[in-house]
Amino acid sequence: MASNVNMISLFQAAALEVNGKKLDGLTASTVISKLGMDSVAVMELVSYFEEKLSIRMPDEDLAQVQTLGDLHNLVKRLVPAGTEVTL
Repeated sequence: MASNVNMISLFQAAALEVNGKKLDGLTASTVISKLGMDSVAVMELVSYFEEKLSIRMPDEDLAQVQTLGDLHNLVKRLVPAGTEVTL
């Protein structure tokens, strides 16, 4: 498992894989709902992150995620100790 995770790179890879979208210019303040993905694609993104990072993101936490920065903070809290999560 990766010991250093870059959220924006991982999000871009996930979006390309699950939705065929190449996303550029993403920042911590990028609002995920404005990226043009439907709810199915968003759920597939969540599954992608959970699988790649060996974590489980609770629905109540996901409901609070609006930006890539929010997602970064959530993932940072859930990954195993020793895993560095950067934006």
